[in-house]
Amino acid sequence: MKTIELLIADDHPIFRKSLVRLVSLFDRNFKFFEAGNGLEVLQIIEKEKIDLILLDIQMPKMNGIDCLKEVKILSPNTKVIVLTQFDEPSLIVLLAQLGAEGFLLKECDPKELETAIDAVLTIGYYYNNVAEVAIKNYNQKKGSPIANLDLTSREMDIAKLLVKGLSSEKIGEQLSLSALTINSYRKSILKKTGCSNTAALTRLLLLSGIFYRI
Repeated sequence: MKTIELLIADDHPIFRKSLVRLVSLFDRNFKFFEAGNGLEVLQIIEKEKIDLILLDIQMPKMNGIDCLKEVKILSPNTKVIVLTQFDEPSLIVLLAQLGAEGFLLKECDPKELETAIDAVLTIGYYYNNVAEVAIKNYNQKKGSPIANLDLTSREMDIAKLLVKGLSSEKIGEQLSLSALTINSYRKSILKKTGCSNTAALTRLLLLSGIFYRI
């Protein structure tokens, strides 16, 4: 079983230690790191290949929002689940725009935390019910950011499978197409959406509400 390098970032040592004990019970092999503020997070990801961060928002020296921005620059492949007590819709939308792959409230059930970690590591995202409502309301007010993109139905099908983390080979098997053809579609999708990679495409489809119709 692959070892998941997990960084828990929170300025309360008791909370961090409790999370380590809880997450160690989940059905995955974890190597744990801890940080008490955003600056410590950045120091760790410069030295270690962190797979996932559980990130608090309120921290000294560098808060979670500023830290998230830097993480996505320094280590774009590192997944981030924001774990916070704040559920303001504007904050949730901002976190999604900045690239957070997940959002949970600290009062969540341990089972939901396990579900969120599994989802982010496998399909690439997890947003709880509060976050889904916030993003849907945002889309209704602003309009879907993907609405005017010229994606064909085939390209949309492939885009949805791409953000689920499927390889070109797996997508080809599902759609009875060659991996070479899927790669060609992928290039076209990224060009039309203006996304530089699959992670950026994931954020776009999240904010468009497409995820909730998959």
